[in-house]
Amino acid sequence: MRKISWLDHFINLIVVIAGISVAYTLNNWNESRKVSELQGTYIQSMVDDLDFDIAELDSLTIADEQNLMIFQRVMRVISEPLSEDSSAFALSRIASMTTFDSRNITYESIKSSGKFELLDLELRINIIEFYHHGYERIEEIESYYKNNFDNQIIPLILQSSLEDHIFDSEGNKRGYSLFTSEKFRTIMALHISFLTQKIQAYKNGHQLALNLEKELKASL
Repeated sequence: MRKISWLDHFINLIVVIAGISVAYTLNNWNESRKVSELQGTYIQSMVDDLDFDIAELDSLTIADEQNLMIFQRVMRVISEPLSEDSSAFALSRIASMTTFDSRNITYESIKSSGKFELLDLELRINIIEFYHHGYERIEEIESYYKNNFDNQIIPLILQSSLEDHIFDSEGNKRGYSLFTSEKFRTIMALHISFLTQKIQAYKNGHQLALNLEKELKASL
């Protein structure tokens, strides 16, 4: 009868258990590494989206601040006549409008993929709050601005000829029927008010985007 070596069996069992434990640990480590890398990818991609928004808001703010100065200059046209080129340029700026379009590609991707649970709870809450309400004021004031632009500014400009409020080639004033009309000045005053609020909304959105970007970078 062959003698059973319990010690060998015990050693083999320990080796098997150790092998399984090591494999399990390595698998968990690998999965944790993948999750960490995916978190980093999502966060960095969201930072890139915010960088785009911040740059866009900067550009829009600068352009609208320039427009504000031009519009205010037009409101002083009675006491400070504009040249032909200045009149044409002012009209071109009055007849143009820009709006902000947030780049929220990463946020929508994470939301639709159900991967939000990969992010820290507090960070997740702040991200959702930002993308739901961070640009809310911008959307609101842009809607007022666009409504006044479409329904008041453009129709009024189309009804008026540029020839009515510029100088001729010899420098003689032909009249300022548009810029000096009470209707135009009333509509323009409201437009300037909306533009001022629009600029402030851009600045506030810019700061909120910077705050979230700082938080995201700190979590990398």
